[in-house]
Amino acid sequence: MFGALSSPLQRKVSRVARAPRDPAVPARMDYSALTRLAPPGPPYRALSRLKCREQAESIRAPPGVPGEQAQRNSRIRQSDQAAPPSRTQAATRVGGLRRVALRVRETLKSLRRKARLRMGRVLARVTGPRTSSGRLDPGEISTVLVIRINGRIGNTLFLTPLLQRIHQILPQASIDVATSYSQAHELLQSLPGMRDVITFPHKGARLVSGYIGALCKLRARRYDLVIDPVPESTNGRIALSICRARYRVGFTSGSQWAPLTHAVPETQAMHQGLQPVYLLSRAFDVPFDPHGLQLSLCLRPQEQEAGRSAVAGALSRIAGTTDTKRAFGFFAHATATKTIPRSWWLEFWKSFLELQPDAVPVEFLPPRTAPTSPSFATLQFPSTRALTAAMGATRMFISADTGPMHLASSTSVPTVALFQATDPSLYGPLKAADLAIDITTSSPQRVAQRCQRVWRESATG
Repeated sequence: MFGALSSPLQRKVSRVARAPRDPAVPARMDYSALTRLAPPGPPYRALSRLKCREQAESIRAPPGVPGEQAQRNSRIRQSDQAAPPSRTQAATRVGGLRRVALRVRETLKSLRRKARLRMGRVLARVTGPRTSSGRLDPGEISTVLVIRINGRIGNTLFLTPLLQRIHQILPQASIDVATSYSQAHELLQSLPGMRDVITFPHKGARLVSGYIGALCKLRARRYDLVIDPVPESTNGRIALSICRARYRVGFTSGSQWAPLTHAVPETQAMHQGLQPVYLLSRAFDVPFDPHGLQLSLCLRPQEQEAGRSAVAGALSRIAGTTDTKRAFGFFAHATATKTIPRSWWLEFWKSFLELQPDAVPVEFLPPRTAPTSPSFATLQFPSTRALTAAMGATRMFISADTGPMHLASSTSVPTVALFQATDPSLYGPLKAADLAIDITTSSPQRVAQRCQRVWRESATG
């Protein structure tokens, strides 16, 4: 519950941090500020004076990951090693009041995170160590609850490989998900085995009462298996402790206090879409094979057809064609330190269209947002599934580090993710055809060249 609560000061700072900045006003990159904003401790390395190079070199493949996956992680990291641009070309420009607001916001989040960790360690000393009770028997399990009480679309999507693997191991089981992402039911409804989504409140005036109501709904059901798929989630531990379950699975650590029946030792850092699958594999004592794992919404054929029609219509209005193989989709918007200036996007598109003049940029816009350029085709969707289906109808997709990037990665379309503030080996796009690029060390022109290679490869894919 502590992770869901926000102080008035934090909400006020968040509003300032999200405020759009005039792209015409230049601002200098402050790497020292971003160093202070980054989460402490290994394996993540803060954005430092070397501008992320140490970060990319220091992250190692987690234990149990086959060589192919380790090589793919290496490929992602190597993609960040382009020759660094001049300081004036750096993509991230955070300055003035907005920089101060971001620093305060991240400081508050860091303090809250440390307080949760300390509280967890105290409770863990009281409750004693958590140990595993051996292998779970699939024949004893017919109902499963997955707890991930977080309001971000990306973290909800990171559950989809786990949900698919649960259905493979337990094909007859009914699966519920507890989350605070408000559109999770729409997002997950087509996944095999899914039964219900228990939605916790994320924000709002009735936060406490809504949270208690969701806990009561959780308590009213009995489950054979409950899974807390992340190592340090106070919300997850509270829900896991309150629900009625025969078996409880989670990661064990020095701060784990929840009543686990099957505790899996916490690993080194692992991609957030793979870590829950690793936990499940250890609990059932089955091989952990990340090969082929990817995010998925299991879109229906009629949804895919509607997406193709929407993209074809956007192309027809701007370029006079309905050939979706010419559509290069992009999502330019993000929040806080993930924001990429409009000037960067315009430089990128100028360079890419010089290299590939047959491509037609199609911008996917959030509500009430002006397009990056009036000459681009644009699309808006009220539904996350409709948005994903249209992304899947493009030839390739490029996005800032944000939720729609993960939606694009859940399709078969090659997805290029632009990172500058978080670790792509933990939060990047997951499938083999995807690419993560650190734009603090790559100019828009260099990114355009890398995208051209992906564009040409997609013609034969």
